[in-house]
Amino acid sequence: DAGIGFRLNLARFSNDGNSLASVAEGSPFIHFWKFNGERQRLAGHEPSPDIIGRQEYRIRSISFSGDGKYLASAANDCTIRLWEIENDDSPCTNIIRTPAAVSALTFSPDSKRIAGGYANGAIQVWDVPTMCAELGKKCLDVLKGLQKHEHGWVFATPINPVELGIHDYFDIIQKPMDLGTVEEKLTGGSYHFLDDFQSDVCLVFENAMKYNEERTVVHEMAKELKKKFEIDFKKLMKQLDRDHAENSKKVQACGLCGCEKLNFEPPVFFCNGPNCPTKRIRRNTNFYITADKQHAWCNQCFGELKGETIELGTTKVKKSELTKRKNDEVHEESWVQCDDCERWIHQICGLYNTRQDKENTSAYSCPLCLLDKRKKEDDGVIQRSNIPEAPSANDIPRTKLSDWLERDVHTKVDVRMRELAEEKAESENISYETAYKALSAGGPLTIRQVTSTDRKHEVRDLMKARYAHKNYPEEFPYRCKCIVVFQNIDGVDVVLFSLYVYEHGEDNPLPNKRTVYVSYLDSVHFLKPRKMRTFIYHEILISYLDYARDKGFQQAFIWACPPLKGDDYIFYAKPEDQKTPKERMLRQWYLDLLEDCQKRNIVGKVSNMYDQYFNDKSLDAAVVPYFEGDYFPGEAENIIKELNEEGSKKGSGGGKKKSSSKSKNKSGDALNGTGGPPEKSYKEGGRDPVMQKFCSAIEGMKESFIVAFLNCKDAKPENRVVPKKITDYREQNPNQDVVKNDKGKGKKRDANGNEIEEKQVDRFGRPIRVLDDDAEEIDCEFFNTRQCFLDLCRGNHYQFDELRRAKHTSMMVLWHLQNREAPKFVQPCFACAREISSGVRHHCSVCPDFDLCHDCYRDPKANRGQCNHTLETIKVDAGERNSGLTEEQRKERQRNIQLHIALIEHASRCQSSKCTSSNCAKMKSYLKHGQVCKIKASGGCKVCKRIWTLLRIHAQQCKSSSCPIPQCIAIRKRIRQLQVKQRAMDDRRRQEMNRHYRMGMMSS
Repeated sequence: DAGIGFRLNLARFSNDGNSLASVAEGSPFIHFWKFNGERQRLAGHEPSPDIIGRQEYRIRSISFSGDGKYLASAANDCTIRLWEIENDDSPCTNIIRTPAAVSALTFSPDSKRIAGGYANGAIQVWDVPTMCAELGKKCLDVLKGLQKHEHGWVFATPINPVELGIHDYFDIIQKPMDLGTVEEKLTGGSYHFLDDFQSDVCLVFENAMKYNEERTVVHEMAKELKKKFEIDFKKLMKQLDRDHAENSKKVQACGLCGCEKLNFEPPVFFCNGPNCPTKRIRRNTNFYITADKQHAWCNQCFGELKGETIELGTTKVKKSELTKRKNDEVHEESWVQCDDCERWIHQICGLYNTRQDKENTSAYSCPLCLLDKRKKEDDGVIQRSNIPEAPSANDIPRTKLSDWLERDVHTKVDVRMRELAEEKAESENISYETAYKALSAGGPLTIRQVTSTDRKHEVRDLMKARYAHKNYPEEFPYRCKCIVVFQNIDGVDVVLFSLYVYEHGEDNPLPNKRTVYVSYLDSVHFLKPRKMRTFIYHEILISYLDYARDKGFQQAFIWACPPLKGDDYIFYAKPEDQKTPKERMLRQWYLDLLEDCQKRNIVGKVSNMYDQYFNDKSLDAAVVPYFEGDYFPGEAENIIKELNEEGSKKGSGGGKKKSSSKSKNKSGDALNGTGGPPEKSYKEGGRDPVMQKFCSAIEGMKESFIVAFLNCKDAKPENRVVPKKITDYREQNPNQDVVKNDKGKGKKRDANGNEIEEKQVDRFGRPIRVLDDDAEEIDCEFFNTRQCFLDLCRGNHYQFDELRRAKHTSMMVLWHLQNREAPKFVQPCFACAREISSGVRHHCSVCPDFDLCHDCYRDPKANRGQCNHTLETIKVDAGERNSGLTEEQRKERQRNIQLHIALIEHASRCQSSKCTSSNCAKMKSYLKHGQVCKIKASGGCKVCKRIWTLLRIHAQQCKSSSCPIPQCIAIRKRIRQLQVKQRAMDDRRRQEMNRHYRMGMMSS
């Protein structure tokens, strides 16, 4: 019915058939039609189609989303753009940057993902970028009003000083901005707060008014448009307030957020089967799970389980007892009613702690009523109430490491904030105080260490066998430390950053001796001001490397590898608009950090594993550091396996029937990791074939395996060498040398010059003691490994995808840190949905996840669903609070733990019925109780819980292959299972990195 006047190249119908998009050959334009009900002619009367979008280069592919709301286009400029169909202006709502031009494009059926195909045959999948759609549209409407103004064209594009002949522009304007850039950031999801959008738009006009003198044409244009924007933005804010107030008044809406039903992230289950260990079970598929929901099997693995009994480390479960379920669960956020205003709000919005209100009898005031009470108390209208203090990050015990980090970071942040405030005041023509206040939207940072425990990293079998002739260690002991960073946002301490490091000390065997490994770090983007994120996280790592240097560590190792899609490192369910950095960007992030370390004389030479180890023909794999979770252990095991298989084939004569005894010997040696033809030349002094294969495997990605030499006291001169630009910088900035010789500076001294120790107290008046994180064990069950913390968050719906959820999650994490003996998970009541955290629960052993609280159990009208079975009454352990222990109490507790462990070891070995030890018989009865108890520690039995804790501590240190202590071998097996689970994730990262590198080689 209508043509576009050029040769047609692409044409696509929407799924409902009501829309058609087309692209002419070589054209940067998309032509778009909507059809009427009969679908016979154009809906409009204009003779030419409406052009809804333009890209700089030729469009290669287009695709409609399944819901018909968006059209995606891929062009030669290596971008995918999303166009909104319903908007009259049809703006580009989001831009996805691609590594190469995409030649084919399609949406997933649910419109949540886009798949793109490259010319080399590779396929890549992206999540459709999302933003707060309603808020983004309203901001875009305000921006369009400025762009369509008669003066809007003046500020539409970036200033070109050369073209305009204003060569001093960048000398005067430090931060250029234009309305086109604002639109790109808005549609690209770069703005997370309205204040950032407002600041950038104002900056456009403030720059023009600053550069152009008063009463000039451009100055007056900018002044007029700025005034218009301020009026429009105020209208927008008033409209948002009205919308929020109206939503909050709805009967079924939350009185705080104005939303109704909100769902958590779907629960994640991992398969424990042999075919797909630790892989996620796909949504909407059937699977089998144990009663405690800790072990699951996909349908295929369940069918391949042999026998009637399945061993699960410390316990056994019958195959018939597994429950078949479908992975389609959706959990809704719970509600709580304010006892003052009687409005219903989400528990997360109201920061309600169900674990604190165990009996559900305490009066609860929502944040709005609480603010009103506080205001009346301050005004003297009502008497000050005794409101319990919320958990604070400052209550977590301090350590020498946390104090070191906090002192350094606070000093650097204060200096940087003053610099940014001066820049902002100058560029936006405002006072320094106003600029500093605007930047200080976030509260102070608190840095704490929550874990410091001794671990062992066992060497894998093939590596151990291959280098046994060199007395290669069977295991590497190390100290695992976890650092957590909080920021006070709106009066709540929010977890924003976490770091796991492994320290291999002086007592470690080579090659791990005096090395540190940066294992995992993770963050969420709620830190304020947002522009300080990189700076603060860099400073934390720089300060830690300085701490390690001061302790005498010689090398730091970093594997710059981002997490795989769908995997979380530490924080569960991060914000949708928080992008995962690409490998190249993450690597540069680390290199920039290490360059700052070099400038401050913390780090000397910076190299990589390839140049330092693998490319040296005189070295073998036994000299390469062997770290838990690193790339090397898993890849080395695969390479040795390949070499053994190659040696086995050669030894068998390539499949011939006849073979000499010599070849048989070679084959046998290869299989046990110590023989084969390559092995012989290696033992005679030739090149280690493992190192040869590593060279070819990682040469193209060698920069991701970073080695930094720390400038410790006995560092070798060749390891202190830095580039010339670093040397020049040090000479020009001698004060950057941060080697600390002033640790005692600023402390009070007496008349003789001796330091006076100042006694510090916490907010409750208790004396503060700084723990020695190297000498004392800081054990936190759910922070000891990142996997334990992820399991805690997944099991309790502790998410970080929104600020309100991050606040609630942080509050609960602090509660768990202060109540470490409390159970990590509690069962909700099926009828009233309240968590059963005290008293008793009535459990059904037939129906999955069915428990009733005592009140609902006694209520004959309570909703029991389809369950009509007899319920078992189980006592709930509320846990004990022990965060307020004094130094003497803490020492006494540690001493008692060691005595009880010694008693368990004695009682397990003692066969005498007349033992002279008065506590031997009692401990034997406890151990027997642990074997016959049906409630177990997971069910809340206090005796089992205490015995289990002692057994776990013993098992972590025990090396005996025939230990007589009950459950010791089983616990160690369970620990190894957790390590295998973690190892599987590390292997997936390594395999994906290898695949990505090979794809890059193919495309090049």
